[in-house]
Amino acid sequence: MSPHETYETLVRTSSVALMRHAERLFPDERDVEDAVADAFEQAWRAIDGGGVVNLSWLMTCIDNRRRDRDKRERTQEKYAGVLVNAARDSAMRDENVELRVDLGRMLNMLPLPERKLIELLDLDGYTAGEVAGLLGISQAAVRKRHQRARESLEALLVAAGIGLKAGDDHVA
Repeated sequence: MSPHETYETLVRTSSVALMRHAERLFPDERDVEDAVADAFEQAWRAIDGGGVVNLSWLMTCIDNRRRDRDKRERTQEKYAGVLVNAARDSAMRDENVELRVDLGRMLNMLPLPERKLIELLDLDGYTAGEVAGLLGISQAAVRKRHQRARESLEALLVAAGIGLKAGDDHVA
């Protein structure tokens, strides 16, 4: 059977069960449709590459998407709480605005690929696996490139005379 025929058979035999599985995990219909479409896209890549895919494999894709979404939401909630607490401290407010401006300016000086990695992983809360899927590279490559991007950003901050250390205030 050709990869195309294998894929068509998989879609025909698994769609209903996969939709029901996704509906149990995602409350929004668009999220259900996106999760199922993403699982079938991953399946096509696996089948086209000679891999074997079944309903269990597809459900694991859906489960992983939900797990990654939960992780991203927890990360965003954690940082939202930190930002709210910082905003409450009026003495720090001006300094934080200044630091965000400095950091934003330095981010814009990075090459686009490095800036996008920092934005996706550090600011938007995506996982290395999600970014790897978006960029079509391995998770190890995402982690290594992210490390290099952070090192580049740190070098720009140091060169500009902006220093940050864990737990320290903004040093200009």
